[in-house]
Amino acid sequence: MLRSSLKLSRCKKHDDLSSNVEKEDYSLPVFRSNELRVKRDGSSASERVPVLAWLVFANCIIIMVAFHGKVMEFVSLISPSSASASEERSPYHYHPSSVEKHVLDNLNGLGLTSSTEYADTCAIVRDTRSPVYADLQNYFSELNHYNDLIKDFQPITHDLRELINANEENIEEVCSITKLHSDGLGGIFKSRLVSNSTDAGAMEPLLPTMRSHKMCNNFAKHVMSMDYLVHDFYSMCKKLKRHSKTVFVDMGASLDFHGSESQPAIYINKIYGKFGFNFDHIYAYEITKKDPSNVFELIPAELQASWHWVNVGVDSRPGSKMNPFTTITNHFSPDDFVVVKLDVDTPAVENLLARQLRDDPKLLELVDQFYFEDHVKQKELKKSWGESAEGSVAESLELMASMREKGVASHYWP
Repeated sequence: MLRSSLKLSRCKKHDDLSSNVEKEDYSLPVFRSNELRVKRDGSSASERVPVLAWLVFANCIIIMVAFHGKVMEFVSLISPSSASASEERSPYHYHPSSVEKHVLDNLNGLGLTSSTEYADTCAIVRDTRSPVYADLQNYFSELNHYNDLIKDFQPITHDLRELINANEENIEEVCSITKLHSDGLGGIFKSRLVSNSTDAGAMEPLLPTMRSHKMCNNFAKHVMSMDYLVHDFYSMCKKLKRHSKTVFVDMGASLDFHGSESQPAIYINKIYGKFGFNFDHIYAYEITKKDPSNVFELIPAELQASWHWVNVGVDSRPGSKMNPFTTITNHFSPDDFVVVKLDVDTPAVENLLARQLRDDPKLLELVDQFYFEDHVKQKELKKSWGESAEGSVAESLELMASMREKGVASHYWP
């Protein structure tokens, strides 16, 4: 208001100056058409339109409009809602790597489309004549280096959210401590053969093996390996806020199947924890009845406070109380960090849940990372899965790709 008064007082000074030029009445005209006619018959100056007064009036209007614009610009800068709305409008893009694109473009030629015959998913890894064979070898070499860096990374001892200041202006500084390389994952995967999204950053390309390629040479040793996964913790961190809740939903949470330390769900929790993502809630659904005391004996001490043991099967019906997606929808927001793992060894249930995530716009906004063991017709796993496998490898790859395209960083689970 003070600055506005100053502007108006400047206009008054212009009026005072104009009155000194000619001792005539230069008051602003009343806006009536019969008083604004310009006479052609040599009328006196006092009867003509006061041009100088009009110029002064127009100048005042211009100053006031400009001042109003600056005020609105300032308001937009300090308004959190305006800033967040702008961020929400940022377009999302998913860029599959060249090897992933090759696979998705050649599903039939790679023998992956049959829903009755078991597909040889290791063929693409072994075939030296494949147009992506050399690229895959380069990628696997870089992947080994990435895993070495993950192993040697010094754990972040604080929860990342605790390091973010009140106005979140230091988010870049905080997230930079999660980097494995000064140039991010681009400095590790220099061949650019990882897939990328604007939100989750880099991730492993979707391949027919649907787990570590090393199982093709030594199945027993590598079938449960997690070393094929690529996580861009820097990009994940950039989405965190001080008030974000961190959630891990584990559908199919039997810990004694693999043993404590080698249990994939424990491993994945420890990897996230190593990079400063400590889960507030871990919802562990398991249909096989277990003695709770035995369950908690297998849970690492640092995870016990967050662990919610739900010893019942999941319900695939949308909206059902025992459908974990109902809990996510009702209790969490897009500001939260939500990780979901699905592996209940029952394709009929799994398929419905996976497709619910793919097709539900609200869930797509809430789930950040999704891990899925899809029990399809995969030759290498035939002995392990028996006759329970359903659907083709091609259908599974298309499902996972569609979720990545819709904003969820989707990974296969071993």
